[in-house]
Amino acid sequence: MPFGLDGIEVALLIVFFCLFGAIMTGFPVAFAIAGAGVVSFAIIASLDSAGMLIHQAIDTRSAEYAALLAEGVPREAISLFRYPDLPRYETALFPRGWEHALNTNLSFIVHRMDERVVAGQSIETLLAVLMFVMMGITLERSMSANVLLTTMARVFGPLPGGLAVSIVVVGAFLAASTGIVGATVVTMGLLALPTMLRNGYSPELSTGVIAASGTLGQIIPPSIVIVLLGTLAGDLYSAAQEERAQVGGGSDARTLLGEPAGGSVGTLFQAAVLPGLLLAGLYAAYAFGFALFNPAKAPPVSGEGGEAGEIVTRNEALFWFLAAPAAIILFVVIAGQSGIVGNQSIVVNTSVQDAQAPELRTNVSPQCQEAMIELHGQDKWDASVAMAAEQQAAGVSTDVRELTEEEFTVAMAERLANASPIGTGVATLLTLFALVLALGRGVAPGLTATPWTGRH
Repeated sequence: MPFGLDGIEVALLIVFFCLFGAIMTGFPVAFAIAGAGVVSFAIIASLDSAGMLIHQAIDTRSAEYAALLAEGVPREAISLFRYPDLPRYETALFPRGWEHALNTNLSFIVHRMDERVVAGQSIETLLAVLMFVMMGITLERSMSANVLLTTMARVFGPLPGGLAVSIVVVGAFLAASTGIVGATVVTMGLLALPTMLRNGYSPELSTGVIAASGTLGQIIPPSIVIVLLGTLAGDLYSAAQEERAQVGGGSDARTLLGEPAGGSVGTLFQAAVLPGLLLAGLYAAYAFGFALFNPAKAPPVSGEGGEAGEIVTRNEALFWFLAAPAAIILFVVIAGQSGIVGNQSIVVNTSVQDAQAPELRTNVSPQCQEAMIELHGQDKWDASVAMAAEQQAAGVSTDVRELTEEEFTVAMAERLANASPIGTGVATLLTLFALVLALGRGVAPGLTATPWTGRH
């Protein structure tokens, strides 16, 4: 093989270049990926049939391979990556021919289609996709995106590059509402692009900001992509950890990892919040910095603020858009730290443990013990062994039991005593309402605060 590459490595390079070339042609991504798969498989099959792709496999009849099995190493754990000195022999990339490989791939595709499309209707998590699509349609039909864009343009318009910053903010909101990139980009393009070009923004900055902020729908929760990938990644992660536990000599993944082996969509949502907000902040910072160095390509729009073209002064903008929201948020944080705002739940868990179980299970085989020490470290294993020995010597049980009537009464009294006067839900609604009032006042600070009943 050229450059000392294995047949599998050459095949991977062929797939990469076919996929890269298909995407660069400009065809839709779905057709490009499918076409790249067909073309790359045809090239690999033709080269393998001509004897040009040689794969070096482990010789399972060698004495070294038998010695590893005699040492207790599972067959699944033996690979050229872990044991590069094992004897090898050369074989074709498709030992049974490309026809058998094609049949295997088609069977796998049909099985996955049956599992994800037909049987996917029973996966409750996928119902969120329908809800997100309906939410995006509602947002579009109600013209809420247009109102939001107009309001953000009034808020950030007087700043250099303010319209571009407002596009990023609105794009982040639309991403969290729809979770679809195409819908966000199209909506932002129709609403924002004419306004930005009309106010003297360069076409490069306008289209770049719209396209970049539209991609936030992929990462800012809730995201349809995260929902779809979360269900698949959770299954693959659980299966991989179970196989890893079997290779390590454990009975299940819970024993080896010390925790349940599973990944939920909610966990992915939590992991994506901070990167998504950070990415949106970087986009906004870039637009603002670009406007500072190129004021002619991103000029401030003073006429976008206020009611009927009212101009908002710098002091008014700083107070209503920065100082007032910061004071509201600081007040809520202080109230939460002092216990005025907090959890009001009085639900008592009737199932308790008299003693906490050790972090790691210690009644395992020697092979599993070695794998757990390698994974978690010797200190954590020793601490778990010592904790288990102390509990056994004291006769303390770690089994789950039900609370007695007296214990339940005491626990309920503690819950009632620790309940906060204001719940987090009510505090959140009041905070959002106060922020809306502050921002609304900042948009039009010159309006009189007369009651609605006095208007005709």
